Amino acid sequence: MNAISAEAFEPPAPEDASSGDQRRLAPVHPRTMVEQAAEAVVAAAARGVFLPGDRLVEAEIARELGISRVPVREALRLLESQGIVVSTPYKGMRLMQVTNRAVAELMRVRTALESLALREILAAGLATTDRLAPARRAAERYNTVAEGPDTAAIVAADEAYHGELCRLSGNGVLHGIWLSVARQLSVVWGLGHDVRPKPRISAEHGEILDLLERGDLAAAQAALDRHLSWHEDLDFEKAVDRRRAAKSR
Repeated sequence: MNAISAEAFEPPAPEDASSGDQRRLAPVHPRTMVEQAAEAVVAAAARGVFLPGDRLVEAEIARELGISRVPVREALRLLESQGIVVSTPYKGMRLMQVTNRAVAELMRVRTALESLALREILAAGLATTDRLAPARRAAERYNTVAEGPDTAAIVAADEAYHGELCRLSGNGVLHGIWLSVARQLSVVWGLGHDVRPKPRISAEHGEILDLLERGDLAAAQAALDRHLSWHEDLDFEKAVDRRRAAKSR
């Protein structure tokens, strides 16, 4: 199995016993070991370490991440709840299958969510320079990592940009639903990140934000539609077969 890289796993800082604070509940930490393990698996899928349909062996993942099996087991369960991992009796956990039909369905949902986000941003008058600043920073982040070789970083930066558009809508339900499908999108993006030139993607990110700031919904929607239509040019099932063949050499 190819190596899986992840950020260092650090246990939560201990509570200050000198405070005498007897807590009934432990403090919530922003990123738990389980979440980090889940992110490491998704990043590995984006890089092609795991391909759709591959078995995910708990013990092997734990060994490569340098952690116990317990957080890995919980991470795989979390990913299963998000549709990234599929559990089959007697076959264990496997990465989600990617078919052309499934990608088309996923992209229709994704397009509907982001189109609604554009409408709500403009309807609420949220497309100001200050409000759009986080999305512009996300676009700049994409521009930076797109020049490098790390597919997972490129995929994560693209996901962050589109997540900012949905967050900016101010609609928590919309943003929550988008987050629930974002990791599935990461697997799909990992297969198709090289379909179009990165400078073109960067330009489209900026164009959508510029049109929002001008208040031109029709043009922003048209730009978004063009930006999200990239998947129509790729046969994902053949892409998986090609990558599997390359790994077996």
